Amino acid sequence: MATAVMVACTTTTPPIPIASLSLQPGLDSIEVGGTYNGWVVTLRDAQGELIAGPRNLQWDSQNPFVATIDASTGVVTAVGTGETVITLRAEGKSATATIRVIHPVLSIVVTPDSFDLPLTTSRTLTVQLVGPNGVALTNRLIQWSSANPSVAVVGTSGQVTAVTMGSTTITVRAGQKSATVRVRVIAEPVQSVRILPQQTVQVIRVGQAKQLSAECLSATQQVLPGRTITWNSGNPIVATVSNGGLVSALSVGQANITATCDGTVNTSILAQVTPVPVSSVTITPGSLNLTGGMQGQLLAVARDSAGNVLSLQGRTVTWLTDNQPVASVTNAGVVQGGQPGDANITAVVDGVASAPVTVTVVTMFSAVTPPVDPRFADRRSQSLVASR
Repeated sequence: MATAVMVACTTTTPPIPIASLSLQPGLDSIEVGGTYNGWVVTLRDAQGELIAGPRNLQWDSQNPFVATIDASTGVVTAVGTGETVITLRAEGKSATATIRVIHPVLSIVVTPDSFDLPLTTSRTLTVQLVGPNGVALTNRLIQWSSANPSVAVVGTSGQVTAVTMGSTTITVRAGQKSATVRVRVIAEPVQSVRILPQQTVQVIRVGQAKQLSAECLSATQQVLPGRTITWNSGNPIVATVSNGGLVSALSVGQANITATCDGTVNTSILAQVTPVPVSSVTITPGSLNLTGGMQGQLLAVARDSAGNVLSLQGRTVTWLTDNQPVASVTNAGVVQGGQPGDANITAVVDGVASAPVTVTVVTMFSAVTPPVDPRFADRRSQSLVASR
């Protein structure tokens, strides 16, 4: 009996032919001594569809003095500075790409290496890349980062911007090297001070007080909270000021009141201390009798609306007489007796006039000759006759 033998037949499907290929480097350049294998290779068939799967690729460097490349793996090794063309071949197709080899970055110098940055401000860091033999390197990819972006952020140009108070470290990288900068974000500086109420001159009466306040302002005139404000009077004899800005008027005159923020920036206003208004004026004594040629003293007494006696210091006091030949009066209230008669004297204090007082002037004879008692009139007459 014959035995049937079955033979299995297998067929191999040939790979889809490569119709085109492209080659792109994954970076702009590599440093001398460095290696690279980040090529982007794209294979397509005749219909333009992507071809996946391994293929036999062959690599070549046009200038091995700049960079060599492993023919099968595509790993580039940078040898010297310059450019070279890398060629990729597969199934009769080819593509090229240029790669640049540059000097390595040996060190990074950042200026400044640490600084304080006020809130809401920015500062740009200066970077210098140093290559072999101290050569300054340019046109390199520089990367920036902040260890604590909630405190300060950094842009692609190295500009550091403050966000909140605190500390962070800014790192700059180029090639295989990096450098760091310490940044401390501090309170925004005071640029100006404003005293409230906003008046160049504050008028205060003697014995009274006025409350002032001050604001510390930024460069954009924003109020900066939480700052230390100190007060000072340039003339404490006239007016004093408390730590809280309360100005107390002591005597008539002027005093510069100064508010200082954080011990650095200040501004001042003028405290003009004026007398309490005069409500009424009286003269003492209420009348005056003088002998011609003699003097007498009158005093003006000024009172406020509550009847309190006011000091005449710093006030304008004027004396008036309605009969100059009978009685004249000086600015100090000294009355000079003249010819016999009556004169009314008035005192005016800060524009408020008193009621007049009467000054009576008599002759010298009538003032010193005593009256004759009628009982002795005849005896006096006889005495006069006898003496003759």
